[in-house]
Parts: sequence; C-alpha cells; structure tokens
Amino acid sequence: MYFLITMHSPPQFYDINCRQVVPELDYIDSISKTYIVDGEVRRVEVGTNSHKTSEGDWMVACPRQSVELLRSLNVHPFKTKGEAKQFAVKNELKSFRYLKV
Repeated sequence: MYFLITMHSPPQFYDINCRQVVPELDYIDSISKTYIVDGEVRRVEVGTNSHKTSEGDWMVACPRQSVELLRSLNVHPFKTKGEAKQFAVKNELKSFRYLKV
C-alpha cells in the first residue's frame, strides 16, 4: 500500500481532502534486519536519519500502529502507486512523494 507524503523531513501526509496532516509518529534511528546468505542467518543493523531506509523500510517504531493513527486522522493508503498518482493528479497536488508501506 502507498501513502502520499510531502517532501518535508519527517514527511507530512495528505488526507482524503488533500490537506497536509502532521501525525505524531514515533520515528526510530535504526532497525535490525536478518537475511539468509549461503544458508547462514546474517543480522544487519540499519541506521538512518530519514523517515525510511535506502531499501524502503519505514522508520517508525510500530508500522501497524502508525497506519492506524493515520487512518484515525483521515489519511488512508492506496492499494497501488497508480491509484495514489491518479488521486494526486485529480486533486492537482504539485509536490508529493510516495511512501510504500
């Protein structure tokens, strides 16, 4: 799913009326990721000062709670990037990004 966000850091989100919403999300500085490489489990600590990692991980303490908070603020995700783009074009949003969750 995708959210439409602003270019700010941390980003603001667009609600269904195209207003910018500033939710109080609990952003984190690092996450632990595990991968299997050649049959061995490898653990990597990924850190960033952005709202997402270079691999696209959303840097919030609990993504599920963050999505629920956004929904309570009338910010809803789009199923596809194409649907998000259609909404943005229809509502004449000039400056936005996509946040894949």
